[in-house]
Amino acid sequence: MPRGGGKNVKSCREMRHNSFIENMRELQKVHPEYTWERAYNDAMELWTLHDYAAFKTMEGEVGTDRAVYLYGKMWELRSHLEWPGLCAVVGKKPTDKDWTIHDLAMIIVKSFALFGNPVEIVEETPDRVTLRCYDCPYTTQVIWNLLPPDEAEAYNQAIQVECNYAIFETYLKLTGLYDKWVFNFPSQLCLTNQYCEFTFVRSKLDRKPKKAAAKAAAKAPARRSK
Repeated sequence: MPRGGGKNVKSCREMRHNSFIENMRELQKVHPEYTWERAYNDAMELWTLHDYAAFKTMEGEVGTDRAVYLYGKMWELRSHLEWPGLCAVVGKKPTDKDWTIHDLAMIIVKSFALFGNPVEIVEETPDRVTLRCYDCPYTTQVIWNLLPPDEAEAYNQAIQVECNYAIFETYLKLTGLYDKWVFNFPSQLCLTNQYCEFTFVRSKLDRKPKKAAAKAAAKAPARRSK
C-alpha cells in the first residue's frame, strides 16, 4: 500500500495524466509533505539552480564574455517559446497587430508575478513607461544564500543586464514595438537592495531601414578594384 493509504490512492502506474498538476494531485496523496506551497517553492529554487548551473557551465567551457552572450541568446529563445502563453495571460494573441506599450507592460507584471516577483507600473505617460520590481527571490532567496557576497555580486553583474535586455527587446520585437520604444535598465535590485527599474521611452528616431537609401545603394554601380 502506498504511504498515505486510503481507497483513493492510486499506484504510480495509474498516475499518468500527462499533466504536472494532475500528477501532483495524485502524488500528494502518497507524499503529503509536498504541499502546493512546497512544490512551488522547490520548483522555483531548482529552476534557479539550473539557470545558475547552465551559466557556470558555459562560463567554464567558453569563458565569461562568450557565456554572457550565449546566456542572452538562451533568454531570447525562451522568450519566443513562452510568448503564446504570455499573450493569453493579458487576453492577446501572438498574431495581434494592435499591441500597445501598456499591453507589453502588463505582460511583464503578470509574467514576473509567476516567479514571485512583485512588479508594478509606477509611471505611464505617452512617451514613457516605468516599472519597478521590489523583490526577486531568484537573487534574494537563492543566489544570496548560495554564494558568498562577492561571488553573488559577480554572478549578478555578469547576467542581469544581458538577461533583461534579451527578454524585453525580444518582447518589443514580438509586439512590433521595437522601432517605436527603447528599453533601458537603470536600477538593479542586486546592487541597491531596493528595486529593479525597467523603463520604456518612446523613440523619436526613425529606426526603420531607409528604403530609399537601400534602393539607391542597389542601383549604384559597383566600385572597380584598382
